[in-house]
Amino acid sequence: MVLDFSVQANGEDFFLGPGRYRVSAEEARALLVDSQRFAKSATRRDIWHGFESYLGRFFLLEDQYSALLQGDTLLHCVWLGGSFVSSRLNPSNADLTVFVNESSAQAIKGKRGAGWMTQAFKRQHTERLFSLSAIEVRYRPIRSVFQLDELEHPELEYLRQRGSWDDWWQRCRPPGDKDAPTLESAAPRRGYLEVTL
Repeated sequence: MVLDFSVQANGEDFFLGPGRYRVSAEEARALLVDSQRFAKSATRRDIWHGFESYLGRFFLLEDQYSALLQGDTLLHCVWLGGSFVSSRLNPSNADLTVFVNESSAQAIKGKRGAGWMTQAFKRQHTERLFSLSAIEVRYRPIRSVFQLDELEHPELEYLRQRGSWDDWWQRCRPPGDKDAPTLESAAPRRGYLEVTL
């Protein structure tokens, strides 16, 4: 897949066109770290290393409890957004939404080492150790969305969170604007990556 930052959405940085682009971790690294356009970046390799180390903690738990998980994974996928998924040469971190398989997380709850599942989404912890800002969404497979009134609250909450983050990662604030989101910045103007694991 060939992706390029061709949309200038905030007057400073270039972004992928609006939408969600499904890529492997290798494809994401090639686009966001190894690309010639980022050869002089002082931060991207370290951020990617933090991202790999962060995911590695989940993979270690999967290995440790493989018999209990019976082939299921802890992570469904990760959405990468923010300035890391832009033409910015030296982003300060990577923003991500982590889709944790609810059934797998419940299966290891209370087990030795599973406390990581709480630490993994404490912003100060992930920023300091991994240069990441990570948001958790508990993934639940939904049979159909055509009769929402038949869904249970946890299923509706999953759909609400999924839609919220899909909307958020496509927004683009004006340059230098760190204020609260506005209606003027709500329209989809950039893309983000869904990293398959």
